[in-house]
Amino acid sequence: MCEVKRDNIICQFSIRSNKLLIRTGECNKCGECCKTLNITVVRDVTLSQHKSIKELELYLSYRGICLVGENTARNQLFYSINIPCQQLGPENECKVHQDSEAKPLLCHRYPIEPDNGKECSYQFQPSTPLNSIEFDIARTK
Repeated sequence: MCEVKRDNIICQFSIRSNKLLIRTGECNKCGECCKTLNITVVRDVTLSQHKSIKELELYLSYRGICLVGENTARNQLFYSINIPCQQLGPENECKVHQDSEAKPLLCHRYPIEPDNGKECSYQFQPSTPLNSIEFDIARTK
């Protein structure tokens, strides 16, 4: 993933859509991105253990896991589990937000693409050649 932050604009490569997206806006502390755990798994390996997507969804539903999408070209399945972060406070505030050492990198980058949540204040738009952004590749590692 490529990430660049400049003037509250973050440019990220979406793994699900294979597109470069521009994220703008500020976090409004709705807490929605901290209330679920999202996991990407290898599609063909997972399906070899189950006879169909329908059977996989049934199996996962017994464990509180939802199959929320797939990318067959990249051989990926996407799961979501309703497990809130232990650092999410009662007012949807991140207890470790100000401590960059305590806050995982993934949390700083999230969300990396639209998730159709109605509460989230971030906006996303696809980047075009006309919207090129200069960045230092060393900062993305």
